[in-house]
Amino acid sequence: MTQHFLCKQQDLTEDKARGFTIEKKSENLELLLVKKDGEIYAYKNHCPHLGITLNWQEDEFLSLEKTHIECSTHGATFNLDDGHCIAGPCTGQDLLPLNIELRDDEIWLQI
Repeated sequence: MTQHFLCKQQDLTEDKARGFTIEKKSENLELLLVKKDGEIYAYKNHCPHLGITLNWQEDEFLSLEKTHIECSTHGATFNLDDGHCIAGPCTGQDLLPLNIELRDDEIWLQI
């Protein structure tokens, strides 16, 4: 198992998501972190409908209301806490969750 430091917990706020790129030999891993009700969730930055990244600009993953993750290309809407698509062309599909570990005030990705 490989571990990668992502950021400090205080770098995440309830109304913002952050994107990260983990450089790997074969293919880079794009991911996002989002915080909801004090819990931190990690997902692969990959739309299940088109296979593209979700954000339209750096760290811009959320709907205008900041209540859902939203695909910038076609507007698919995903729950923050489970990555389940509730609207759009991939309704019923899910974002791929990733394992993270919280160490003191740090967030680490487990691959």
